[in-house]
Amino acid sequence: MPVRSPAVHVRPLSGPAEMRAAVALYREVFRLGETDPAVSPRLLISLAHNGGSVVGAFDGGELVGFAYGFGGIDPSGAVYHYSQMAAVRDDQQGRGVGRALKLGQREQVLSTGVTAMRWSFDPARTRNAHFNLDVLGAVARWFEPNLLGVEDVGRDRGMRTDRLIVEWDLTADPDSAPRRAPAPPRVPWGETARDGDAVLLGLPGDWDAHVAADRAASVALRQRVADVMGRLVAAGYAAVSCKVASGDTAVYRFVPDPQEKN
Repeated sequence: MPVRSPAVHVRPLSGPAEMRAAVALYREVFRLGETDPAVSPRLLISLAHNGGSVVGAFDGGELVGFAYGFGGIDPSGAVYHYSQMAAVRDDQQGRGVGRALKLGQREQVLSTGVTAMRWSFDPARTRNAHFNLDVLGAVARWFEPNLLGVEDVGRDRGMRTDRLIVEWDLTADPDSAPRRAPAPPRVPWGETARDGDAVLLGLPGDWDAHVAADRAASVALRQRVADVMGRLVAAGYAAVSCKVASGDTAVYRFVPDPQEKN
């Protein structure tokens, strides 16, 4: 069943033309050049026909966002759906397209009997973190330092590719998020502060602006954040929120994670 919001409707993509449109949107959103690698229409068709998710968000007849994923299993035997990528066109930001897209993907995955979804994201991009943690209600339980090696395409060429990996309980009521914590106090970038049992970590609210202003400082901050997040996750903490504390700062909230991690 298509998922509808005031802005868009979401449904599974089908056929070569829609898959080619999805790849073109991917290239646009991630600013990939003609020679940069991207997902292929053939891969998307194969996923759609073999238990994967390939869903698109439409404004009228125009594709403005898409997401795709595939089945996964961790060493403990837990089964989940891994969402490899979700992209929304820049001019469609702030219209609820991203949430509608993820809810559409959620519905498709639940129809297969799978009740959990995981995906990774760049922890330096705090707006994305806020969406994943506060809007959707996912929990970041794992940290992978430099998961993809040094970035050689897109917006962050030459930088390390640290990733937080979230888990989203698809059986939870999606309307129960946002919940979590109120707006946090400001914490200096790359530094931590205690708030009861929670640990707060400050980052720039606009990562691209920080890189443009001082690339060398951005590289050093990525390393500092990787060190802090790695220690927190290893100590049993999980990120449950990332909210704006002031005009230029966003603050992560890490709390003790009661669930056993694999």
